[in-house]
Amino acid sequence: MAADANKQDYTEIESENEEKGYELPENAGVVDYLMWPWKSMEGFFERFMRNFGWQFGVQMAIMYLLVKGLMMSVLGLIKLSYCKKSLGIDGTACQTMGTIAQTPWAIKGAIGVLSDAYPLFGYHKASYIICSAVLGTLAFLGLATLPIASAAVAAMLMFAANLEIATADLLCEGKYAELMQTKPKTGSTMVSYVWGCFQVGSLVAACFVGPVADAYDPKVLFLVLTPIAASIIVPTSLGYLADERVPDDKAGFKTDLIKQYPYIVSFCLVMALCAVGNALIDIFFFDEHLWQAIYAISCAVLLSVMAFLCLPRQLAMSNFYMFIASVLYVDIGGAQDFWFTADEKCVPGGPAFDYTYYNTYTSVVGAFTGWVGIVIFQTYMSGWTFRNLFWVTTLLQVVASAFDLLIINRYNIAWGIPDKWFYMFGDAVIGPAVMMFAFMPAVVLTSKLVPKGLESTTYALLAGFQNFGGVVSSQVGIFATEFAGIKTEDTAEGGCNFDNLSTLVAVSHCILPLFAIPLTFLLIPNKLMTDKIVEDDCCDEPSLLTQYFSPADSSETKGKEE
Repeated sequence: MAADANKQDYTEIESENEEKGYELPENAGVVDYLMWPWKSMEGFFERFMRNFGWQFGVQMAIMYLLVKGLMMSVLGLIKLSYCKKSLGIDGTACQTMGTIAQTPWAIKGAIGVLSDAYPLFGYHKASYIICSAVLGTLAFLGLATLPIASAAVAAMLMFAANLEIATADLLCEGKYAELMQTKPKTGSTMVSYVWGCFQVGSLVAACFVGPVADAYDPKVLFLVLTPIAASIIVPTSLGYLADERVPDDKAGFKTDLIKQYPYIVSFCLVMALCAVGNALIDIFFFDEHLWQAIYAISCAVLLSVMAFLCLPRQLAMSNFYMFIASVLYVDIGGAQDFWFTADEKCVPGGPAFDYTYYNTYTSVVGAFTGWVGIVIFQTYMSGWTFRNLFWVTTLLQVVASAFDLLIINRYNIAWGIPDKWFYMFGDAVIGPAVMMFAFMPAVVLTSKLVPKGLESTTYALLAGFQNFGGVVSSQVGIFATEFAGIKTEDTAEGGCNFDNLSTLVAVSHCILPLFAIPLTFLLIPNKLMTDKIVEDDCCDEPSLLTQYFSPADSSETKGKEE
């Protein structure tokens, strides 16, 4: 690790106008208006560098432009073509592989607890990022060079790749959140910088994945990602993260967090065990989709009960809603992706989208709709109640899925509308805007409810909980696809069979998600986004276990007595 001389004192600069951007002069002329975007951008970067330094800016750019933005996007977009062209597997196997690969995002809470409790090689963050990056680099190198014929082997390597992204994302997020707390007036500058890097990286990835997948073996992209996976090692090793080394006399395992919040820590660890157990079952019992679904649902029940036992009541209710909403929107991507890209032999008269259209064009348009979603939300919806926002999100999801249903039943062709035009109104393109409508109120609601002093761990825990909802949704969707008798490959017995796909989409994406709406009356507070959700200090209300089983001298009990 580089010497700590590269650390910067991020708290020494604090001015009254840190967040004040470039303003047009009085009586501005045409040149002033033409120069306004450049001047605004110049002022933005000058503000960022003044408050956080160029080293931290490089660290965040590599993390969110390259690692999370570009690399994660390529990994997601390449999955379909890699399954079909490189591995030659069907839709359910492809979706099972993807579920295993996404597991690290469900164990973020445990990663956060471990990094807070044990300074690896003397560092709470930097060493974990470097170790995970080495693992991720080796994983991409293996995907690019090894003659992999097993979806389970590919899934394990993708698991390692996602572990790098999830670990680095969590720990970099924790660091910039820490710096934002020391300089509260710079909050929007940091968030805009990180979000902008991510969006640019995602857009760049979308532009080349489709054409490359059409023209070459998709494995070539893993070779491109190998140096990108290693890139974050350099600034982290040079100390650009500003992660202070723990003094030798304070090294070792810290038990303070466990003693102070034993039940929340337990929840993190149990969730990690459930997620890793799910991945192991998927790997070793790859085709046993019924048992995979049973295990995932059992874990969902266990974690839901633990949420109400271990978390403050309103926080548990709100995040249980977000978890169950993820589960109810059953993931049947394996069946849908293969139908939309199937050839004439498999789906006569079908869309037969190539990867350039399906991965690139739709992703670029989806990025645009995502930005439009942000503008609409900020302009018209930021003053709505949480319940209304979640209702609208659910209904928009259903409407977008209805367009996919119409394509599958070929109604658009009967109306004279080409598939490529009609698909632009469907879930894959409208989805990013809907995701923004769901994401922003969820973040705001959670931020108003997290226990004080435990923000980072709680955010990681809740993000993992909602990500595990996606795992459960995928496992249920894989079994549902198999139960519906869908065959996505013409090499299967009897050839391709998508006869029940429209029914599957209708149930999974148009009917089940609607059950989330009545749950808002039970689980989501009927408050405006700008309202205070609970009274002061109520965010620290004890969980059920803390109320009845914590020792009388615990920190939480002391706080209440005082």
